[in-house]
Amino acid sequence: MRARVAGAIVGVLLAMPAAAAESSKCQLLSVGTLDLVMDGNAPLVPVEVNAQKVYLLMDTGAAMGMLTTPAAARLNLTHHWLPNLYVDGVGGRVSVDVARIKDFSLGLWTTHNLDFPVAGNHDIGPPNVVGLLGESFLSRFDLDLDIAHSRVKLFKPQDCDDVVLAYWGGAYNEADIGRSSQTNPKIWLTVKVNGTELRAALDTGAYTSVMTERAAEKAGVTKDSPGVTRSGTSHGIGNDAVDDYIGVFDSFELGDEQIRHVRLRFGELFSHGGREIPEMLLGLDFLRAHRMFVAHSQRKVYFTYVGGPIFQVTGPRLRRVAPQPEPLADGAPTAAPPATVTDTGKHP
Repeated sequence: MRARVAGAIVGVLLAMPAAAAESSKCQLLSVGTLDLVMDGNAPLVPVEVNAQKVYLLMDTGAAMGMLTTPAAARLNLTHHWLPNLYVDGVGGRVSVDVARIKDFSLGLWTTHNLDFPVAGNHDIGPPNVVGLLGESFLSRFDLDLDIAHSRVKLFKPQDCDDVVLAYWGGAYNEADIGRSSQTNPKIWLTVKVNGTELRAALDTGAYTSVMTERAAEKAGVTKDSPGVTRSGTSHGIGNDAVDDYIGVFDSFELGDEQIRHVRLRFGELFSHGGREIPEMLLGLDFLRAHRMFVAHSQRKVYFTYVGGPIFQVTGPRLRRVAPQPEPLADGAPTAAPPATVTDTGKHP
């Protein structure tokens, strides 16, 4: 997207020991801040589409931004089908159209005559939530995901290849980001559930974290296991409803952080399968309890536990039709049975 940025780009020298500072030229160049409107666990970004003030759901789990088909109609946008282009997501596969937006504004960015994908036959929230802001845009920057303060800072680092980017100070953990294709960018992380490695996608569009049924089975839990409960159904971008289950797992690990005695959701999320399908979505519940720096430039994430529950296992998972109170949560140090967070925590 060709964009106009208002204001100066600010260079920030990372805090580090004096000797390291002398030898390092690392700078984080701030290119803007997205101020989020939090609807429960939905991080909404204010935008303007042809002078109409609406919201996009910030969704690192979506390869590209898109409008929903009902929202495109409300915005009086005409759209046409793109042959042989589909989106696979929770609930199935949908075809993709494209609409041209005359004027589009996002924070300090403004662009004109923007071709924007249109997909999905249902809304993903209230009528003023018109679509998704996906990884195709977000991956252009390093991201400081500060959900506790309802903001995302965007950076362009310079000469920071070997520098720790957890610039807020104090203890932190880190994990590598796996490779993804240019046409389907995702933030791939390797997690362990009951000691079993799973391929997870960091997904700010998932209200809570969830595993596939096959991944849960790899970790030793099925929907017929003792203690597993049915928690209802949910929807993603696809047309099909997905059955949810909640299971009890001995441990969850990302980097050096380990959570014991944790309840996690699982379900048959992706009916079409495919090579780029995650085994777990690491959702907004996890990010509420952590500050995370997504260093696309280094293919790493840095994260610090900031308190509160980690995994939420009651309430709607991926979509709801109107704002609701915060769902109850589990996976926190005070959960019952008590979940314990073991955080070895590195220091800059």
